[in-house]
Parts: sequence; structure tokens; C-alpha cells
Amino acid sequence: MNRQRLAQLRIAPLHLQQGLFASLALLVTLIAGQQFQRWQDTQAPAPRMAVQHLTQTHFTPVSSSLTGSSPVQLMTVDQAQPVLESPRQERWVF
Repeated sequence: MNRQRLAQLRIAPLHLQQGLFASLALLVTLIAGQQFQRWQDTQAPAPRMAVQHLTQTHFTPVSSSLTGSSPVQLMTVDQAQPVLESPRQERWVF
């Protein structure tokens, strides 16, 4: 059924060639336009924007909390004691 519809369209090889050429011309035009835009962007100096760094006073720095506190201990969810103090399991390595 589909073959009969395609046969009725009667696309001539010249029409196909013209369509492919138009597609190629459009593709080349778009690529050239992108390259031209990139070239224009590199030629113009980038605008400088003033950046204001605001200092937050309601947070304490991380370095100040680590200096006076005890070392961090890793714990799993199921354990009530630190991992370093739990009994070691035997492991066989071959």
C-alpha cells in the first residue's frame, strides 16, 4: 500500500537533487553564521562586571570548628559504637 502512494508522488531526480542542494546550502550557511558569530565574540572585549563578595557572619568557618574539637569518628547506622572500637572480623586474602 505504501509503495503505491510513493509511486504516485513521482519525485523526479532533478527535484531530489535540488532538495539535497538546498539542504546543503542551508547547512553551510548555518555553520558559517555560527563561525562568524564566534569570531565576532572573540574580537569584542568581554564586559567587566563588578562582583561584590558578601561576607556571611551567621556561619562559623569550618577551620575554627575542627581545631578545638575531637577527631571525627566513622560510624555505621546499625552500630552504637565507633568503627575503630568494634571487634575486627577475620578476612582471608588469597
